[in-house]
Amino acid sequence: MRKNVLLVDDESSVRRSLSLGLTQEGYTIEPCENGVNALKIMYEHNQNQSEFDAVILDIRLPDIDGIKLAKMFKSSYPETNIIFITGYSDNIILREIQELESTKILKKPFTAHELSLEIEEFGEHKYHQEITQKSQKQITTFSAYAMLKLAKSANYLDIYRKLYFNQNVLYCDAIRGEYDIIMLMQSNSFESFNAIIENDLKSIEGISEIDFFRVEEPILDEGLMSFIHTANEILSIDTLNSSKREFHNVVCSYVTLNVEKSKLDILYPTLFFDDNVVYCDFTDSKENQLVLLIHGTQYSEISNVISSRIAVLDGVLSLKEYPIINIFEV
Repeated sequence: MRKNVLLVDDESSVRRSLSLGLTQEGYTIEPCENGVNALKIMYEHNQNQSEFDAVILDIRLPDIDGIKLAKMFKSSYPETNIIFITGYSDNIILREIQELESTKILKKPFTAHELSLEIEEFGEHKYHQEITQKSQKQITTFSAYAMLKLAKSANYLDIYRKLYFNQNVLYCDAIRGEYDIIMLMQSNSFESFNAIIENDLKSIEGISEIDFFRVEEPILDEGLMSFIHTANEILSIDTLNSSKREFHNVVCSYVTLNVEKSKLDILYPTLFFDDNVVYCDFTDSKENQLVLLIHGTQYSEISNVISSRIAVLDGVLSLKEYPIINIFEV
């Protein structure tokens, strides 16, 4: 019986040569150029009960880190056999790979025959056929962002304290830019946010403008959402269900993006899985469709992430950065 292999590598020449070589060795190859499509393919095959005997995975992919991608596969399908391919070695990377079961690492250059021998060593196996249900919990709370402008004469510190201790405010951050404060709020219904704005926010003297938009779940490929739900659990970055957010020795910025909705299927998971993105929220706003929280060791690192990895993505129409500042510096 011919064995099925998922090959994930962003270099077309590598995909062509390995696909040809492994086909000659008797394998059926599913080539894939990035992590987002790999997630879709893995989900579809599992749904159709057409398992891969092995996943060949480049450690460095253009959208999702290869090790992070492997963790997604392993969490949903624990018996997945993975062979990492790389052109260099790193002790930290090697330790991360060793922590994952049924994984190997093969350093470039290598032949298709050498790769086939590594696949054969895994032996016969069956994937875990049940899709994990632990991430399908019903959402019981609703979230929204409020971006505030303060009057020049406003008592910044006094307003911040009132907002910070509001029972519906999850996070309250002072920021630089066209706004002065951004808040992530939670409630038991979207309708109740109107009362919060009218009774709580608008009653505070010194707030001159409030822009409000709700957080919604994006309509994406079913397979992508399955892995995103899983990632929220295993990577512990589901901030909407967390009451605590702590960063040590880092700086953070909010980034709002206006994007082409037709490109959301690629944009959202790419941003969601970026190593510097703490969270990525989709909203009902026409101008701030995506809200990111980005961290870095310094603001220059954040600026580099924005310019080199976010602004250049196909489908990003415009973006704005709002660095978080220490309220006591104001």
